[in-house]
Amino acid sequence: MQTENPEVTPEALHSFYRPDGSVLGHLVIDSSIGGVSGGGIRMVPEMFTADLCHLARAMTLKYAFLKWPFGGAKAAILTHRDTMSPQERQEIVRSFAERLAPFRGRYLPGEDAGTDDEDLRLICRTAGLMRPRSARDSGYYTALTVRLCVEQVAAARKLSLNDCRVAIEGFGKVGGALAEQLAEIGCRIVAVSTDRGAVYDSEGLDVTRLLRERAAAGSDCVNRYDPSRRIAPADVPAVPGDFFVPCALSWSVSSANADRVQARAIVCGANNPITQKAREALGARGVTYFPDFVSNSGGVLGSILGSLALDHERIVPFIRQHFVPRVENLMAQTRQTDRSIEEVAREIAGINLEAMKQARSRRKNPLVSWVVGLGRRGRLPGVLTRTFGPAYVRKTIS
Repeated sequence: MQTENPEVTPEALHSFYRPDGSVLGHLVIDSSIGGVSGGGIRMVPEMFTADLCHLARAMTLKYAFLKWPFGGAKAAILTHRDTMSPQERQEIVRSFAERLAPFRGRYLPGEDAGTDDEDLRLICRTAGLMRPRSARDSGYYTALTVRLCVEQVAAARKLSLNDCRVAIEGFGKVGGALAEQLAEIGCRIVAVSTDRGAVYDSEGLDVTRLLRERAAAGSDCVNRYDPSRRIAPADVPAVPGDFFVPCALSWSVSSANADRVQARAIVCGANNPITQKAREALGARGVTYFPDFVSNSGGVLGSILGSLALDHERIVPFIRQHFVPRVENLMAQTRQTDRSIEEVAREIAGINLEAMKQARSRRKNPLVSWVVGLGRRGRLPGVLTRTFGPAYVRKTIS
């Protein structure tokens, strides 16, 4: 998809190799605002470094939109995870982690497609990296901000949530949590897909049943649903409805299939799911596009707040209180200037990024910097971070 997106030049691209000379994986540092770069580690059979650079840039934009002083990064372990034994997987993950040791204190990893909490624990323990903490699976908080953006777009387009039909591509940590949250507020989830198949029902799928089947059979849950409801995964973006929410991998919609999208709006749960050429084509047709670096930033917020030892009951209202006004301001500027949501969001992120760079260049109180550093590394007592952490986050992102 490189021809459908502008080239991205990161601060650094590090490639790591196996003893036989084959590529083990990559780490892209897109920016290092605040001295720390954050981004997940994927485990995939193959990945173009150009695509990894785009994912790292999305993390930069995500932190910048939130005004959190981290830069963006992304990493990938290149291997066929489905054909490995647990022991082989551990060896490959440990080998990759050893290559990350020089980035201790500079890179904050996270779970991503193909990796799980056990992988992340091993990576952080082996490399000595900071391990992000969360009161709950980050997929829940990602889904929460996607849901909040769906609500904002529905209000802007004068759509009743009770009548909204939503197609979700991907039914993993984010897609499953999102389906459950949207169903709770009255939306009809008309289609979901996994890497094993897809199901569609114009009247609405039984989300509770699908989640139960997923708990028992993983991504094969769609094939344990009503056989008469099965469709091809590639047909999910073409399902008639109000919202299409991609929650799988990158570039699922390109210029090759953009004309098949029938939704009124796209709100992204995944990173970089729509190529630039496809976004331009969709915009020309009047399809609302809500950029990924805004809509799915809940995972980042949840990780930040979880690292302060906050529990789930405090994280959710905090995200609502501080995320919704940002989105409302974004939507207001979009209406006032007659520009796209993405264009305004990128402008806001750029302004914030420049402000963070200037703040970084100013002399800081060394004691404050030391305490903040301890907090980021999880070295402060929980009672202190729970008491003073929210005020620090509130001041930083305000």
